[in-house]
Amino acid sequence: MRSYDLKIDVTGATDLPGELCTAVTVHLPDRADGPLPVLFGFPGGGFGRRYFDIQTLPGYSQAEYHTNHGFAFVACDHLYVGDSDQPDMFGLTYENLAAANHATVVAVLDGLSIGTLIAGVPPIEHVAAVGMGQSMGGCLLTVQQANHRTFDGVAFLGWSGTFTNFPAPDGSRHTYPMPSRGTDLRPIADQVLGRVNPDDSHYRFCFHWPDEEPELMEADLATFRPYTGMVRGDESTPWGSATVPACAITMMTDGAVSAEAAAIDVPVLVAGGERDTLPDPWAEPTAYRGTWDITVKVVPRMAHMHNFARTRTEIWDAIEGFARRCPQKKAQA
Repeated sequence: MRSYDLKIDVTGATDLPGELCTAVTVHLPDRADGPLPVLFGFPGGGFGRRYFDIQTLPGYSQAEYHTNHGFAFVACDHLYVGDSDQPDMFGLTYENLAAANHATVVAVLDGLSIGTLIAGVPPIEHVAAVGMGQSMGGCLLTVQQANHRTFDGVAFLGWSGTFTNFPAPDGSRHTYPMPSRGTDLRPIADQVLGRVNPDDSHYRFCFHWPDEEPELMEADLATFRPYTGMVRGDESTPWGSATVPACAITMMTDGAVSAEAAAIDVPVLVAGGERDTLPDPWAEPTAYRGTWDITVKVVPRMAHMHNFARTRTEIWDAIEGFARRCPQKKAQA
């Protein structure tokens, strides 16, 4: 696998002021002898693009898995996440975050196709381009696809098109009194950011299956404290991000992106773990009434943070199979 860290200029793609860049890592097969299917990965809240390329232990890199099977894989940091630029947190909305991600995808695909994206890498044509969003990334991908029609297919991983919430040990669901989408969070930030949250036991039950590798699981849980300034994304948690857009707290509300979900008209994959933030995976197709092709995949012995699970290759295989079935359309600027 060949990997390249890049900054993508998205200045002017949103209503945000100033010059802005997103951070991506482009992972390519060691050899590319023809057009490649391209997967774009957008991480969840508290995680960065290296969630898709965990190298702490062997066998945990989703990017390496896909490139070994003939895909290009582009891992993306949202604005205000990981190594991307950090505009005013309270100025970030679903819409402008999605617009920046769309601009990122178009720039990457165009640059790959004409050979200007990466010095020394000749032009690489692509077949289908498929976006995949995990958790918060799934929310923003929903808005991106509805508003910009970026991808030939979209995969929602641990994200519900109806109502994302947490599983409880007794089989019920945990919901939290989060502000609704569009709420001005600046005046109430000290009341909600880092305060209206699941507790540690909720995170452990929802995020990680008990048989996971302790070196990864315990490091992740010990530092997952959104909006508290906890160090994350360092050598001990390279998959993490210390920063999360404020609007992420509004995503765990009923119907947060239901209108956008219903507008998606390309193939959809809904995938998650046996224990995840989808209240009923089998009801998810009702959220995507604009598509003619929807697949549901539930992976056993897997919780919300799929790439830590010992069964992780099952969801990776499902993504690959889905992507290979998607008919190609060109990403639109």
